[in-house]
Amino acid sequence: MCTVNGKRRNTRQMFEASEAPEAPTEATEAAKATEATEAATASQGGRTKGAVVIQRDDSVIHALQSPDGSMSVTRESLAEHPEALMVWDFAVTQWCAAQRVVAASDQTVSAIQKLCKRLTTATRAVEQVEKQPSDNASHAPLTRPFELRAGGNGHLNYGPERWQRKKIGRKAIAKRLAEAYTIELVMDLHDTNGAPYEAGDKSNATYCGAFPHALIRHKVGSHKGKDVFVCSGCMEVVLTIRLVCKEESPVTERHVLEELKGALTDEELAQGWGEFEDSMRFFVELQFANDTDLDSPQNWVCSDVSNLEMNAFKKTPLGQVLLSPPEHVPYTKGRQEMRMIEGKAETQFGFNANVTSNNLNGEKSKSMFRFAIRCLNPYLNSMASFNVASPPFIIKRSLHNQLASNERWVKNDSGVLTKVPPDSVPRSAPSRPGAPAKRGGGGE
Repeated sequence: MCTVNGKRRNTRQMFEASEAPEAPTEATEAAKATEATEAATASQGGRTKGAVVIQRDDSVIHALQSPDGSMSVTRESLAEHPEALMVWDFAVTQWCAAQRVVAASDQTVSAIQKLCKRLTTATRAVEQVEKQPSDNASHAPLTRPFELRAGGNGHLNYGPERWQRKKIGRKAIAKRLAEAYTIELVMDLHDTNGAPYEAGDKSNATYCGAFPHALIRHKVGSHKGKDVFVCSGCMEVVLTIRLVCKEESPVTERHVLEELKGALTDEELAQGWGEFEDSMRFFVELQFANDTDLDSPQNWVCSDVSNLEMNAFKKTPLGQVLLSPPEHVPYTKGRQEMRMIEGKAETQFGFNANVTSNNLNGEKSKSMFRFAIRCLNPYLNSMASFNVASPPFIIKRSLHNQLASNERWVKNDSGVLTKVPPDSVPRSAPSRPGAPAKRGGGGE
């Protein structure tokens, strides 16, 4: 029983009255509160969306509000209606219970996903152990370039799945190769006297060489006050690497390959010593310098406009490629692949239009670029010492606004900035696409 307008009425009469098309009564409001509470419970389970707005802090519900805000119900507003209060408390209790079930379900799903990941890792480990030298398929030479172009192996555009790898059976030789040899990237950072290039007082910059092109001290932006390496979109870069041995010098790729042969069985040499096994070829790619792991997705410079999540550019590079000539997937002998000869490998290319730091979008606008250089020999690809990454740099459309022609600076013995004469520059950037790098006195 409850009191409405001074008269005592039973519950049945109250709800019968609420069904009549009369002016709203307090009983009608109580019934609406009940319906709103039930709708709120359903909406939290994903069954009804937009039916009611729940105003709460953590698990405490303060009010229920209609989507248009015209009606709002609180527990206090139902104080005179015990039946409505009972429904409110019941609905809130069920809602809280449902929230706990959802949280428990999320934890269960997370635990299952982690278990599946561990099982997948364990399965892959078992598969690797099961690959014995007697398996002729494991000795087969790397897939030839034309087969890769046809998609025979289904290699991905980015990530570790791109690489074809083989394991060196003799651990002692594998350890020696990893510790004795390393790949060094040639950087144009000094004049022929060994003095490092310094940013000029007025220009706050200096040209360097074929890579990097320049060094600029930034006055504003995220690099304010820092000396940052820069490459120009108007000039090609020349990337040169050389093989270094800690135990002897000079050294060539033949030393590495002979030691590598000593770690293989006659069966492996007879069945699997192909073009990429019998050489040291290297693949160059443009990355972001966001993660030390060269295969991390955070380093991917994505130019695919259809990939809304990963696309890096505000204005899409022509043809959705980063470099000029366009980059190819590994093992296809594109312009960004180079073969080591007599301990040295070199390649030359430029940047595609719109591949600049100012054209990066969102959070990627804070990223710097780098070149990652990977050895394609399947026995050496996974060794860190046979892969190298350049220091971070930014890409500007042009350097004409920052530097005068051939403006280079070093400090003399007194610490005073001095202009570098042209014959003291070991290597300069190519003057035009396809032209060789200019080499001065003592340049390689």
